[in-house]
Amino acid sequence: MTHVDPLIVYFNGACSLCGPEVAVYQRMVETHKIENVRFQDVSTGGLPEGYSRETLLSSIHAHQGETMLQGVEAFIALWLRLPKFKYLAYLINWPILRSGTGLIYNHLIAPWLYKRYLRQTCDI
Repeated sequence: MTHVDPLIVYFNGACSLCGPEVAVYQRMVETHKIENVRFQDVSTGGLPEGYSRETLLSSIHAHQGETMLQGVEAFIALWLRLPKFKYLAYLINWPILRSGTGLIYNHLIAPWLYKRYLRQTCDI
């Protein structure tokens, strides 16, 4: 049996899109009894040492082994552990697709979601 490092997924549970998406992943982890995946809502919970709440709220992060993954890399690490998402993770993990989806997520989707979250919390 191979050893798999635990994965801690840091997400913005107060985001009206991110929270429900991660809830789907949490149910899958519970349903399939995946013991080495945990979730931490950084909108209300504690933070890992060395990271600001703003940084962790701005996009999904995941801590695996000694590495903090961000964005698409964090999704891939999570999806590889979820039976229904494993093939998507393999597909997205191809270098050219990972680069393209990384650019889209990091420069379009994550900033848009974070700005949307800030507008909702500040009632601007």
